[in-house]
Amino acid sequence: MSRKQNRVDMNLAAGFGVAGVKRFPPIGSVFNTLKEKSKLSLETNMTSGVGLIEQLSKLIDSQDTAYTVENSKPKVKRKALTVRSALRQIKVEGQPLRVKQACELIRNTQHDRVPSVALARRRTDADGHMSLVLDLDAEQIEGSTYAWAVMTCRKLENIRDETCKLRHMQRMQFLPPLNNVKHGQMPKLDVYERAVVNSELAELDARWAADAGSQTLQEKLIREMLALARGIDRRVRVNLEAFGSRLYGLSTSASDFDLAMSIRVPQRNAEVGFMRFVRHFVVRLQRTRGFQRVVWLQHARVPIVKFVYRTSHGEHECDVSFNHGLGMAKSRMIHTYMRSDPRVRQVLMVLKEWAITRAISNQNAMNSFGVMLMGLTYLAQERVVPPLQLLTTNAMNTRGWKNLAALQQSREQISALYLSEQSEPIRCVQSGEQLPDWRVEGKNAYFLAKSVGWQSPNKQTVPELLFGLFRFYGCEFEPENHAVSLRLGSARIARANLHELKVQMPEMVLGRPQMWRENLRLLAVEDPFEPQVNCARSAQGEWVEGLLWEMRRAAAVLRSGANEGRVLSALFVPPTPSIYCDASVWASVYGRLFPTLQQSVNEHVFDPERDMTPETIIPIEELEAAQIKNTN
Repeated sequence: MSRKQNRVDMNLAAGFGVAGVKRFPPIGSVFNTLKEKSKLSLETNMTSGVGLIEQLSKLIDSQDTAYTVENSKPKVKRKALTVRSALRQIKVEGQPLRVKQACELIRNTQHDRVPSVALARRRTDADGHMSLVLDLDAEQIEGSTYAWAVMTCRKLENIRDETCKLRHMQRMQFLPPLNNVKHGQMPKLDVYERAVVNSELAELDARWAADAGSQTLQEKLIREMLALARGIDRRVRVNLEAFGSRLYGLSTSASDFDLAMSIRVPQRNAEVGFMRFVRHFVVRLQRTRGFQRVVWLQHARVPIVKFVYRTSHGEHECDVSFNHGLGMAKSRMIHTYMRSDPRVRQVLMVLKEWAITRAISNQNAMNSFGVMLMGLTYLAQERVVPPLQLLTTNAMNTRGWKNLAALQQSREQISALYLSEQSEPIRCVQSGEQLPDWRVEGKNAYFLAKSVGWQSPNKQTVPELLFGLFRFYGCEFEPENHAVSLRLGSARIARANLHELKVQMPEMVLGRPQMWRENLRLLAVEDPFEPQVNCARSAQGEWVEGLLWEMRRAAAVLRSGANEGRVLSALFVPPTPSIYCDASVWASVYGRLFPTLQQSVNEHVFDPERDMTPETIIPIEELEAAQIKNTN
């Protein structure tokens, strides 16, 4: 296959994948797919059974072969015919023309004056990627294998350089932007719907709580690893404990084991001793039965060892980080937030399930920790939880909230708060007391560890909070101007005010599409203890646009109420190729990027006012409702 045909197939395949970045295709693929589709027409590309009959008839006639065509003028000329039914109308020597014969005929025809045709079949791989395969190999084709499509070219040897599309892929279809959810409200749930929500939350809670067997296995793993580590050098002090979702209790029994090992080496050159100790520990793991596929990622931002722990119950993925005190502090702070109000765990649990089932969170864009930060920040913004890093007391009143709002709006106050050498101590926004300075790995990791006694002024239900969260990020949040800061308790912080956050302002890059891949970071999610770190630093612009659209879709689902006996569960309908079949459907979603790209190349392949009609908008609510019905 030539380079040009291969490029087209790759563009068509970019629309859907198993997770993350693959789900939200590169904007170049969206543009190129739309550009190729705009070249198609029913006449020039013969996307009808009638055109196929006419072209094959010309080919047969050019070889002086006797043939007849039955019913050559059907009543509905535009009606699609399958390859097999079209070929049956052509009789060569009294027998219906077979697909194999048709392709042999095409291959053997070298007449420049006669347009040639080729058939194609659709191929969908295990990941849901869709592409077209030209059926030029007579040994591999039969009529039943075809999704019919034909194309023309001047010369047969150029046939692979032409664009070939399936009929249903020729149709322009786009995802609904769903901007109307901005003005919608979450309807009040009736008694039945409240019972459904409670049942769904109970099911999720059972799934996102590791069972006793998993907890026992974790304790056994920690004991074995501590025994290995402490046997290396008795002078080295070693401790090992779980962190992440295993610590704050939002993991399933099948979740990975995330462990943090603290190592204190009593030597002058502690760094050399530390690396030597870890090297010996890795060798011991590799030589110990039950620890398999041990890999040491020593050049990662935080040194980590990945391995598989094999027991009689199966294999378990494990990660061990070393001297990662900040990771432990972040996990403990999330745990404190979850204990402050029972709604917090439920909202984060739904958010995590949604991000996984919708193939959103992944290591190549933003992991579940970043998604959790977005959720917690919204809850702090709505006063469901207090800003733990700015308090010495959990009794917030009007004065405290007023001081916090003033801090969030003031560039000077934020700058003073983030200075590494403060001339003035950082004070509690409520009491004015000096905040403690807890140093972990050189960073201030203080947060109010007390959660007992907090009374939230926000009385919304979990579905109402979820609807507000999805609507806010999907419609009100401006990623090019705002940053998400859990420390400051708001997702409306001006990006320009977070001077320590190492991320380029989008306005400096948005006008230059050639720089998007390397420099555009459309989403800024501040790490709570490392203010220079953007937790969305790997997220491409397309992923961010896709994430915000998914937020709008989730808000629309909740606004529609119960569906087939479900309320929250409708959020978790997995994306399917039947909806996200090719890259071009995302043109309507990439509202920040696509107009700029078209303007920069001076080619306008998509115009919302022209192309977005009731016939071209994918009825996503109907399709997902049918999907839910089929799974019940």
